[in-house]
Amino acid sequence: MAYTAQEPLTECKVLLNDPSGTIYPDDKVLPLMQKAYRELQTRMMLNSLPVLKESVAAVPVAAGVTQLADGAGLPDSLVYPTELAERAAGSTALYSPMTETFWEKETKPGNTLGFWSWREEEIKFVGATVPREVKIRFMKGFPRITAVGSVILVNNAVTFLASRTAALAALTLGANPQRANALGADAGGALDELIGILAKRQQGIGVRRGVNRYRR
Repeated sequence: MAYTAQEPLTECKVLLNDPSGTIYPDDKVLPLMQKAYRELQTRMMLNSLPVLKESVAAVPVAAGVTQLADGAGLPDSLVYPTELAERAAGSTALYSPMTETFWEKETKPGNTLGFWSWREEEIKFVGATVPREVKIRFMKGFPRITAVGSVILVNNAVTFLASRTAALAALTLGANPQRANALGADAGGALDELIGILAKRQQGIGVRRGVNRYRR
């Protein structure tokens, strides 16, 4: 059953001896919980656990645009793209597949994009002389934690998220490295147990290993 960031946040404040949030308010702690959540995503990916889901988004690409980046065309939940296809902007025609390359092609821009590469956490193009629409098939990660009502997608992760967030808060907000180390050790044990539980669930189930181009 899904739960929200409120649960690990409440436990985190108890670990910090600040249940009222006077010293560690939500707006300061939630970004740290987002970091802990991202660490959990990475650990699950490294252990080939089913953390990611495939999704599709259509993105307009103006004439002359040579890259799609965070805040400039990439879907918010994208971890890495798997396939791209294109068509004329405003068209209802079928999309034409694009070819992935390691580097951008050294060609002059034309009326199609044709090729794409994934470098520096961006989708790179040579560019087109006319507007295009690109369909991106991609692997999506956890939704961002931005509020106490943000949904947490991993069951049994409350203990890890609370301890890891508390450790980060003790270090960065409380300037207490000793407490941060103790909480960090607790978080490490909770993470190992959680990964073990998730891995056990996957025993006997074939899982496709992810490629090595994901974002941490």
